[in-house]
Amino acid sequence: MKKERFAFVCQEAEAGNDAFVKHESSLEEGLVRSCSKDQVVVHTAEGKDRRWAYSECEELSRSKEEWPWR
Repeated sequence: MKKERFAFVCQEAEAGNDAFVKHESSLEEGLVRSCSKDQVVVHTAEGKDRRWAYSECEELSRSKEEWPWR
């Protein structure tokens, strides 16, 4: 993900809106909970919390039907 998209994703998460990312190497996906410096903190559908470098992620779009637990 590019730096400007990272900033947008972080702003969305901070505003209480849903923002989703996928980690490129592990293929895990998660709901962005917060951001710090160059990392995103996500909560996965499996209930795990992860911290990833934004440069290793891609932004996703998900509907409520795909993520009913949020």
